[in-house]
Amino acid sequence: GTDFCGWQIQGGVGVHRNPRPSIAGVVTAAIDELCGEEVTLVASGRTDAGVHASGQVAHFDLLNPRESDLHFLDGLNTLLPEAIRVCRIERVTESFRAQRATRKQYSYYFQQGPANLPHLRRYTMWNRRSLDEKAMDKALKYLLGKKDFAGFSNADPNVSSTVREIYEAEVTRDLVSPPGFFEPSTQSVVRVRIVGSGFLKQMVRTIAGTLKQIGEGRRAPEDMKQILARRDREEAGPTAPAGGLWLDRVWYDSDTVPGWLSSRVYDD
Repeated sequence: GTDFCGWQIQGGVGVHRNPRPSIAGVVTAAIDELCGEEVTLVASGRTDAGVHASGQVAHFDLLNPRESDLHFLDGLNTLLPEAIRVCRIERVTESFRAQRATRKQYSYYFQQGPANLPHLRRYTMWNRRSLDEKAMDKALKYLLGKKDFAGFSNADPNVSSTVREIYEAEVTRDLVSPPGFFEPSTQSVVRVRIVGSGFLKQMVRTIAGTLKQIGEGRRAPEDMKQILARRDREEAGPTAPAGGLWLDRVWYDSDTVPGWLSSRVYDD
């Protein structure tokens, strides 16, 4: 996501035009060239500028499908820039709508250590100060269940309800070693992983910014309960930078979707 203005195609002209292309615009152009017809690409959600995705799902309709799935995948990736790759293509029923996802998983990554490693710089938020992942995990657990997350979201006039349900939430840490570094590593990545029914505008990044303050010892884990109760965005921490956020996976409640997209994996 670093090189793009987000998923959605952006308008504007002159000095107000975003100099970075949109992901949807680039992928749509590649599909149009490959198939010889104009398509409309619809995603499970619109990622913000600089946000990454390894599990985005999108659909489009073809009037005259000609390519096999394998050749279509290879041909599409040949036309796309290296920063974007399509990993899977499947035919679905006409009733499938990518935007009707019932579960999504996001992860936010903090890079922890004395230096901002170049190969992680674009995909994590570097934090020199030590983070207490156990305190962060304790705080994150207060968000489990169906709750009003108005305090963790920037206002969006298009949203009728700020109630969402969080199914899973955890904070973990993994050591990482810089290339060619043979001593015990002091670098690590702290991952904030959240699975929910849906997410409000910049909700995960605001949660991550609040957890950073808790991990640094500047706030107590119990502050999460207060932010939920007061429903005031000013009570939460700052919005964490976009580069550390990843859309990992999307699921659907439908018998017509491929098994890897079905939310029934939670019932097994």
